Amino acid sequence: MLEIVKTAGSYAGLVALAGVLLLIFLQFTQARDIRRLREWAGSAPERDAAAKETTSELAAERAEELRQIEEARKAEKESAELRETRRQRREAGLPEMTRRERLREALPEPRYLVLIIAAVIVIGGGVAFAATHFLGNDNGRGGANAKASLQPKNVTVSVLNGTAVSGLAGRYGDELSAKGYQLDAVTNTPSSFATSVVFYKRGHRPEARRVARRLKIKKLRLMTADIASIAASAVVAVVVGEDRATAATTG
Repeated sequence: MLEIVKTAGSYAGLVALAGVLLLIFLQFTQARDIRRLREWAGSAPERDAAAKETTSELAAERAEELRQIEEARKAEKESAELRETRRQRREAGLPEMTRRERLREALPEPRYLVLIIAAVIVIGGGVAFAATHFLGNDNGRGGANAKASLQPKNVTVSVLNGTAVSGLAGRYGDELSAKGYQLDAVTNTPSSFATSVVFYKRGHRPEARRVARRLKIKKLRLMTADIASIAASAVVAVVVGEDRATAATTG
């Protein structure tokens, strides 16, 4: 009898252990399912927002499609009415298009017209700026500044001898210095000049014109790189040519 009780107790213990293990498994499974349900419930607002966004996008696309369809129908209707009007004008012996319609078709579309006007304004402004900048620099700088810059004391001049006759640069340099001009380089040119020339740096043509008038020299030229390298910082360079050497020799 005692053996039977021991055997039954062993089996009962095994069954109890199996039951406990099954209970733990079921509890773990239930906890996992509950966690998933909570996560799913927590993401509900995001799902609603995504659904609403998708619905809004679809609604916007549909509205755009309807608008395009309506515009196409309207354009087709207007085109049919225009064709009918022109047919009636032809049957009546009149031109198909009125003067206003011909003018409208001859003109570009409004957006292209705006671009053309903008391009004309930009180009015109550029031309005006260039004309003011370059022509204004050559013809004087206007106002009190221009008048002051033409004063001999404010003009630096180099005098260069372009002949084989010595002393010409010094002679004309003394003449300009006596009239109030500031002398810079007084020297010879590397090559000879047949005619006397007054060179000027860009923007200093008015000063050069006055110097040329004082020395009775007719030729005015924009200063070249060779002359500029000799003239140093002078804005005007007088090159005495063979025409003045001949006059000095005969004189």
